Amino acid sequence: MRPRTIWRPVLAAAVAALAVVGSAPAPAAAAAPRPVYAPSDKKLADPGVVRHNDDFFVFTTGDMAPVYRGDTASGPWTSVGNALGSKPDWAENDNVWAPDAVQTSAGWVLYYSLPAKGMNKQRCIGAATSPNVGGPYTPVGAAPLICPGGAHNADDAVPGRPVAAAGVIDPSPFVDAEGRRFVLYKTQDKPSSIRMLRVNDSGTRWIGNASGELTRSDGIIENPVLRQRGDTFVLFASRYGYNNCSYATVYLTSTNRWDFHGKAERPLLTTAGTGICGPGGADLVPALVEDEQRIFLHGWVCDGDAPCRQEADGKLPAKPEPRRALYAAIFRWDGATPRVGAFL
Repeated sequence: MRPRTIWRPVLAAAVAALAVVGSAPAPAAAAAPRPVYAPSDKKLADPGVVRHNDDFFVFTTGDMAPVYRGDTASGPWTSVGNALGSKPDWAENDNVWAPDAVQTSAGWVLYYSLPAKGMNKQRCIGAATSPNVGGPYTPVGAAPLICPGGAHNADDAVPGRPVAAAGVIDPSPFVDAEGRRFVLYKTQDKPSSIRMLRVNDSGTRWIGNASGELTRSDGIIENPVLRQRGDTFVLFASRYGYNNCSYATVYLTSTNRWDFHGKAERPLLTTAGTGICGPGGADLVPALVEDEQRIFLHGWVCDGDAPCRQEADGKLPAKPEPRRALYAAIFRWDGATPRVGAFL
């Protein structure tokens, strides 16, 4: 689809201002970027983003998975409503965490996590389908796609997870260069790990071998996003605690999609480099300009749309109440090296 011509002068200016955040943290920004969406009555956490018909759709954590539409990456943004039309029988009533969507042969598929019945609030991951990108999505079948120990007759039992009682969150779709589909996810608690499961062409059920562990951390590693660049696979992830300004986005590279163990973690987005408090939960989508993408992420804001300032004890201030807002920036590849440029 051809880009809208009205974008070209705006984006040309942004590209001219391209400043690498990329492979090393930059000095603290003189002025933090403004969020592209920071409504005072909403929390936009864990954005899963897709582009469809030149619009951007952001799926977020919350009751029934709130979804928002943007005419451009920088807005204006409007609420579409709830993505998930109903909760599956295997799930308890709670907020949906970190939903993400992808278009497949089954239409649109939404991946989401909810606490499973009889599992002490630990979460499983389900799939739901809809003919429309904004939903409502209907859960697929009676079983979750991924559930520790094979509970509720799940396709994936999460073998060899670091913590036996831990649940699974942060589902993320990936399609390789041959068109094969996968779902990445995180095992909860510490040590935490990133795993991947092969799924069918519709993206709704497991096929092939059991899921595999890509990497693990003694601390927190989550929000996985995988991309392929030739023979190299690039794994993006969030690190450290989500509830303070130390939260950051890193990336790892490997020629083996199933093995990032021991690979160097390189910082991509940090508070020092961006001025955003806790830049994490990043996701990548195509842009309206050739050779460019957009990277979306969340960060903590406390006073209007100003970034929170962490207290001396490392915690976010209690007043004004912190909430997460949506940020977006220009993204480009330098071979297999990610480069983040000007924020929108």
